[in-house]
Amino acid sequence: MRSITMFISTFASRLRSLSVAAGLTVGIASAGPLAIPGAWAEESLNVKLRSVAEHAVPSGLEADAKLLVHTMPDVRGSQTPATTLLFVPKGRAPTEGWPIVAWAHGTSTPGQKTCAPSLTPELDGGLTRDGFPSDYVYQIGELLRAGYAVVAPDLEGLGAQAIGPYPYFGAASGARSLISAVEAARLAEPHLSNRYAAMGHSDGGHLALGVEAHAHEAPELEFVGTVASVPYTSVAATADHFGEAARTANDGAAANQARMMREFQGALMTVGLTADKPAFDPRAVMGNDLAGLLLEFRSLCSVKAIGTIDAAVKAKGEAFDGLKKDWATNPDMRAFLAANDPAASPDFLLRRPTLVVQGTADGFVLEPLTTAFVERLRGKGAPVTYKTYPGADHFSVIRKADDDVLAFLRERFAD
Repeated sequence: MRSITMFISTFASRLRSLSVAAGLTVGIASAGPLAIPGAWAEESLNVKLRSVAEHAVPSGLEADAKLLVHTMPDVRGSQTPATTLLFVPKGRAPTEGWPIVAWAHGTSTPGQKTCAPSLTPELDGGLTRDGFPSDYVYQIGELLRAGYAVVAPDLEGLGAQAIGPYPYFGAASGARSLISAVEAARLAEPHLSNRYAAMGHSDGGHLALGVEAHAHEAPELEFVGTVASVPYTSVAATADHFGEAARTANDGAAANQARMMREFQGALMTVGLTADKPAFDPRAVMGNDLAGLLLEFRSLCSVKAIGTIDAAVKAKGEAFDGLKKDWATNPDMRAFLAANDPAASPDFLLRRPTLVVQGTADGFVLEPLTTAFVERLRGKGAPVTYKTYPGADHFSVIRKADDDVLAFLRERFAD
């Protein structure tokens, strides 16, 4: 809980404005982005590459960077515009092409499309800008130095071209975002291999875990395995943990902090559910205070979004009318969690090699719950390698796990 305390006490003072669009993308030619000929048409997911533009390279990265505009399947079975960043190492490509890491970012927003990696120089949709440094540029830089091309989708509903809602926590949507991004990248860059790994942090780690189930939808690609860094799973259990922490806290500030974290879990899930099921009434799982915040909550990047809940909870304390005690047993919510939270689905299984990394001091994704989730998978015979890092929190785990992550990827691409 100490990392959460530090976050809550400092984030407001560290917010600063940043134009997320200015100067980040320029056309290949003065006429603007390069239009892709109609002959560059479809892959198995019906992905169409619409344009390619040069993209500013974040400081510290040795790469060529491009912004791809393409299509992907949306949650309703239609095609929707999507944006993806493609980073290719400098130098000569291997004979078989650069192997690909399809990389998914963590929670940058509950629903605001401008909180996207392609619109922020730190590649984190505003986390660093708003006072919560993500280390995403470092992680992508390490992958590039190791000889991987990195494909980083904004995800369905995020980015300048998005036209539909962001289906937060949608496992199938996230998986198809990653796979479609790989397909679009291979249309845009001829020196890419057809072999790829899925990788992600936090909610991105959760989404990466879903790729295996959809990899067959792109049979021309070879999926080699998954790296899930502090994957956001076990949502109902996480909310229960914070609910109990609020009840047993020794002081009001600690109780409000834990209460805020419980409400945050439910708000995220409700926003995700309503993106998939617009007719769902949030008041089926929450009271008027939390339901009244959802419109503003979904319109903000994540640091400010959590700040809206924090302020409201502090103002009312125990009287805050938030999640109902049985919120996760609501039939619609239960179905949503079963379909999207691997820890809530008894049928979830992994058959491809997977690395899960977890810090013991993570205040958002809780180590005991991740450990229990991994142990359940291993009990089913899943080939999961699990690494824990004493003292690592939600973001410091990125650097602490770096050597293990790169070693795992080397093994997967060597097979």
